[in-house]
Amino acid sequence: MTERKPAGVSFESWVERQLREARERGSFDDLPGTGKPLQPASFDELAWVREKLRR
Repeated sequence: MTERKPAGVSFESWVERQLREARERGSFDDLPGTGKPLQPASFDELAWVREKLRR
């Protein structure tokens, strides 16, 4: 279950803590593509238009 951000904690600090705890639990250990380079994303300035029309 997703934990709510505590009052008085910055969003960035809260997110960083969530990531650190997940990393410590090993949540990112068996992801597909681990250790492989990312595929280059092609830049398409109209991608948002196509996505909007697809809805």
